[in-house]
Amino acid sequence: MENVVTAIFDVESEAYKAFTEIRNKPFGAGYTVAEASLLKHEGDSIVVADAFDAAGITSDDTATGMIVGSLIGILGGPLGVLLGASAGALIGSAFDSDDAIDSASMLEVTAAKLYENEVAIVALVQEDEPAFDAAFEGYKTTVMRHYATDVLGEVDRARESQAEMENQLRQQLRAERKEERAEKREERKDKIQGKFDGIKAKREERKAEFDEGMEIANAQFTTSTKEMLGTE
Repeated sequence: MENVVTAIFDVESEAYKAFTEIRNKPFGAGYTVAEASLLKHEGDSIVVADAFDAAGITSDDTATGMIVGSLIGILGGPLGVLLGASAGALIGSAFDSDDAIDSASMLEVTAAKLYENEVAIVALVQEDEPAFDAAFEGYKTTVMRHYATDVLGEVDRARESQAEMENQLRQQLRAERKEERAEKREERKDKIQGKFDGIKAKREERKAEFDEGMEIANAQFTTSTKEMLGTE
Protein backbone atom coordinates (compact mmCIF):
# COMPACT_ATOMS: atom_id res chain seq x y z
CA MET A 1 0.00 0.00 0.00
CA GLU A 2 1.29 3.47 -0.93
CA ASN A 3 0.70 5.98 1.84
CA VAL A 4 1.68 9.51 2.75
CA VAL A 5 2.79 9.20 6.36
CA THR A 6 3.04 12.24 8.63
CA ALA A 7 4.87 12.00 11.96
CA ILE A 8 4.71 15.04 14.24
CA PHE A 9 7.46 15.04 16.89
CA ASP A 10 7.24 16.28 20.45
CA VAL A 11 11.01 16.85 20.50
CA GLU A 12 12.59 18.74 17.58
CA SER A 13 16.03 17.11 17.88
CA GLU A 14 14.42 13.67 17.67
CA ALA A 15 12.78 14.64 14.38
CA TYR A 16 16.16 15.58 12.88
CA LYS A 17 17.70 12.35 14.13
CA ALA A 18 14.87 10.20 12.77
CA PHE A 19 14.98 12.01 9.43
CA THR A 20 18.72 11.39 9.08
CA GLU A 21 18.18 7.71 9.83
CA ILE A 22 15.44 7.48 7.19
CA ARG A 23 17.57 9.28 4.62
CA ASN A 24 20.50 6.94 5.24
CA LYS A 25 18.27 3.87 5.10
CA PRO A 26 15.01 4.59 3.21
CA PHE A 27 13.81 1.01 3.49
CA GLY A 28 13.14 -1.54 6.19
CA ALA A 29 11.09 -4.61 7.00
CA GLY A 30 7.90 -4.16 5.02
CA TYR A 31 8.43 -0.58 3.83
CA THR A 32 10.25 1.59 1.27
CA VAL A 33 10.45 5.39 1.37
CA ALA A 34 10.31 7.15 -2.01
CA GLU A 35 10.55 10.73 -0.79
CA ALA A 36 10.43 12.60 2.50
CA SER A 37 10.61 16.10 3.92
CA LEU A 38 11.29 17.53 7.34
CA LEU A 39 8.83 20.35 7.96
CA LYS A 40 8.76 23.05 10.61
CA HIS A 41 5.99 25.45 11.50
CA GLU A 42 7.58 28.90 11.75
CA GLY A 43 5.36 31.91 12.28
CA ASP A 44 2.54 31.78 9.75
CA SER A 45 4.37 29.41 7.42
CA ILE A 46 5.32 25.77 7.15
CA VAL A 47 8.86 25.58 5.79
CA VAL A 48 11.15 22.78 4.60
CA ALA A 49 14.05 22.16 6.96
CA ASP A 50 15.38 19.21 4.92
CA ALA A 51 14.23 16.82 2.18
CA PHE A 52 15.30 13.96 -0.05
CA ASP A 53 14.05 11.98 -3.03
CA ALA A 54 15.22 8.37 -2.76
CA ALA A 55 14.21 7.65 -6.36
CA GLY A 56 16.97 9.96 -7.54
CA ILE A 57 14.62 11.69 -9.98
CA THR A 58 15.70 15.14 -8.87
CA SER A 59 19.14 16.50 -9.64
CA ASP A 60 19.95 16.85 -5.96
CA ASP A 61 18.68 14.81 -3.07
CA THR A 62 17.91 17.86 -0.99
CA ALA A 63 15.08 18.68 -3.40
CA THR A 64 11.53 17.72 -2.56
CA GLY A 65 9.77 15.02 -4.54
CA MET A 66 6.57 15.18 -6.53
CA ILE A 67 3.91 14.49 -3.89
CA VAL A 68 5.65 15.88 -0.83
CA GLY A 69 6.79 18.96 -2.73
CA SER A 70 3.24 19.65 -3.85
CA LEU A 71 1.97 19.28 -0.29
CA ILE A 72 4.55 21.72 1.02
CA GLY A 73 3.64 24.26 -1.64
CA ILE A 74 0.04 24.21 -0.42
CA LEU A 75 0.67 23.89 3.33
CA GLY A 76 3.18 26.75 3.25
CA GLY A 77 0.79 29.07 1.40
CA PRO A 78 -2.35 31.02 2.35
CA LEU A 79 -4.55 28.02 1.63
CA GLY A 80 -2.63 26.04 4.24
CA VAL A 81 -3.41 28.71 6.84
CA LEU A 82 -7.11 28.56 5.98
CA LEU A 83 -7.15 24.77 6.02
CA GLY A 84 -5.43 24.68 9.39
CA ALA A 85 -7.85 27.18 10.88
CA SER A 86 -10.95 25.37 9.64
CA ALA A 87 -9.73 21.90 10.63
CA GLY A 88 -8.44 23.15 13.98
CA ALA A 89 -11.86 24.54 14.80
CA LEU A 90 -13.45 21.19 13.94
CA ILE A 91 -10.92 19.05 15.80
CA GLY A 92 -11.06 21.31 18.85
CA SER A 93 -14.84 21.44 18.92
CA ALA A 94 -17.31 19.37 20.91
CA PHE A 95 -17.15 16.60 18.28
CA ASP A 96 -15.08 13.53 19.00
CA SER A 97 -11.53 14.42 17.91
CA ASP A 98 -10.82 10.99 16.37
CA ASP A 99 -13.93 11.22 14.22
CA ALA A 100 -13.01 14.75 13.22
CA ILE A 101 -9.49 13.69 12.22
CA ASP A 102 -10.79 10.72 10.23
CA SER A 103 -13.22 12.93 8.30
CA ALA A 104 -10.65 15.68 7.62
CA SER A 105 -8.23 15.58 4.72
CA MET A 106 -4.49 15.03 5.07
CA LEU A 107 -3.86 18.70 4.27
CA GLU A 108 -6.36 19.85 6.89
CA VAL A 109 -5.05 17.55 9.63
CA THR A 110 -1.39 18.40 9.01
CA ALA A 111 -2.06 22.15 8.84
CA ALA A 112 -4.16 21.98 12.03
CA LYS A 113 -2.01 19.67 14.17
CA LEU A 114 1.46 21.00 13.28
CA TYR A 115 1.59 23.76 15.87
CA GLU A 116 3.99 26.71 16.14
CA ASN A 117 7.65 25.60 16.22
CA GLU A 118 6.73 21.93 15.89
CA VAL A 119 8.52 19.65 13.43
CA ALA A 120 7.14 16.81 11.31
CA ILE A 121 8.36 14.25 8.82
CA VAL A 122 6.14 13.74 5.78
CA ALA A 123 7.01 10.76 3.62
CA LEU A 124 5.69 8.90 0.60
CA VAL A 125 5.95 5.25 1.61
CA GLN A 126 5.12 1.85 0.17
CA GLU A 127 4.41 -0.36 3.16
CA ASP A 128 2.65 -3.25 4.74
CA GLU A 129 0.75 -1.15 7.25
CA PRO A 130 1.89 -0.07 9.75
CA ALA A 131 5.45 -1.21 8.95
CA PHE A 132 6.87 2.33 8.61
CA ASP A 133 6.01 3.05 12.27
CA ALA A 134 9.19 1.13 13.08
CA ALA A 135 11.17 4.15 11.89
CA PHE A 136 9.74 6.16 14.77
CA GLU A 137 10.19 3.65 17.57
CA GLY A 138 11.70 5.25 20.64
CA TYR A 139 10.52 8.74 19.65
CA LYS A 140 7.54 10.70 20.96
CA THR A 141 5.42 11.18 17.86
CA THR A 142 1.91 11.44 16.52
CA VAL A 143 1.74 9.35 13.34
CA MET A 144 -0.96 9.76 10.70
CA ARG A 145 -1.25 8.08 7.32
CA HIS A 146 -3.38 8.70 4.25
CA TYR A 147 -3.61 6.85 0.95
CA ALA A 148 -1.22 8.43 -1.55
CA THR A 149 -3.88 8.39 -4.28
CA ASP A 150 -6.25 10.30 -2.00
CA VAL A 151 -3.54 12.82 -1.18
CA LEU A 152 -2.83 13.41 -4.88
CA GLY A 153 -6.55 14.06 -5.33
CA GLU A 154 -6.43 16.53 -2.43
CA VAL A 155 -3.45 18.26 -4.00
CA ASP A 156 -5.24 18.63 -7.34
CA ARG A 157 -8.36 20.04 -5.68
CA ALA A 158 -6.29 22.32 -3.46
CA ARG A 159 -4.41 23.65 -6.48
CA GLU A 160 -7.71 24.43 -8.18
CA SER A 161 -8.96 26.16 -5.03
CA GLN A 162 -5.70 28.08 -4.69
CA ALA A 163 -5.86 29.18 -8.33
CA GLU A 164 -9.45 30.32 -7.79
CA MET A 165 -8.43 32.21 -4.64
CA GLU A 166 -5.60 33.91 -6.51
CA ASN A 167 -7.94 34.79 -9.36
CA GLN A 168 -10.50 36.24 -6.95
CA LEU A 169 -7.75 38.19 -5.21
CA ARG A 170 -6.52 39.60 -8.53
CA GLN A 171 -10.06 40.61 -9.46
CA GLN A 172 -10.55 42.21 -6.06
CA LEU A 173 -7.28 44.13 -6.33
CA ARG A 174 -8.18 45.29 -9.83
CA ALA A 175 -11.62 46.41 -8.64
CA GLU A 176 -10.03 48.26 -5.70
CA ARG A 177 -7.50 49.93 -8.00
CA LYS A 178 -10.29 50.87 -10.40
CA GLU A 179 -12.33 52.30 -7.53
CA GLU A 180 -9.28 54.10 -6.19
CA ARG A 181 -8.53 55.56 -9.62
CA ALA A 182 -12.16 56.68 -9.94
CA GLU A 183 -11.99 58.33 -6.50
CA LYS A 184 -8.73 60.08 -7.35
CA ARG A 185 -10.15 61.12 -10.71
CA GLU A 186 -13.09 62.70 -8.90
CA GLU A 187 -10.69 64.37 -6.47
CA ARG A 188 -8.68 65.83 -9.35
CA LYS A 189 -11.88 66.84 -11.11
CA ASP A 190 -13.11 68.59 -7.95
CA LYS A 191 -9.75 70.30 -7.58
CA ILE A 192 -9.83 71.62 -11.14
CA GLN A 193 -13.49 72.61 -10.82
CA GLY A 194 -12.64 74.35 -7.56
CA LYS A 195 -10.12 76.49 -9.36
CA PHE A 196 -12.69 77.64 -11.90
CA ASP A 197 -15.28 78.11 -9.16
CA GLY A 198 -12.77 80.37 -7.40
CA ILE A 199 -12.26 82.42 -10.56
CA LYS A 200 -16.02 82.69 -11.04
CA ALA A 201 -16.54 83.75 -7.43
CA LYS A 202 -13.80 86.35 -7.77
CA ARG A 203 -15.36 87.68 -10.96
CA GLU A 204 -18.78 87.89 -9.37
CA GLU A 205 -17.25 89.63 -6.36
CA ARG A 206 -15.60 92.20 -8.59
CA LYS A 207 -18.84 92.69 -10.56
CA ALA A 208 -20.73 93.21 -7.32
CA GLU A 209 -18.14 95.77 -6.23
CA PHE A 210 -18.40 97.49 -9.62
CA ASP A 211 -22.22 97.55 -9.52
CA GLU A 212 -22.14 98.94 -6.00
CA GLY A 213 -19.69 101.61 -7.09
CA MET A 214 -21.89 102.53 -10.01
CA GLU A 215 -24.92 102.81 -7.76
CA ILE A 216 -23.02 105.10 -5.44
CA ALA A 217 -21.74 107.18 -8.34
CA ASN A 218 -25.22 107.47 -9.85
CA ALA A 219 -26.64 108.45 -6.53
CA GLN A 220 -23.98 111.11 -6.08
CA PHE A 221 -24.58 112.35 -9.61
CA THR A 222 -28.31 112.57 -9.05
CA THR A 223 -27.81 114.43 -5.80
CA SER A 224 -25.39 116.85 -7.38
CA THR A 225 -27.72 117.42 -10.29
CA LYS A 226 -30.69 118.17 -8.04
CA GLU A 227 -28.58 120.56 -5.99
CA MET A 228 -27.51 122.36 -9.15
CA LEU A 229 -31.08 122.64 -10.39
CA GLY A 230 -32.24 123.82 -7.02
CA THR A 231 -29.64 126.53 -7.01
CA GLU A 232 -30.77 127.82 -10.39
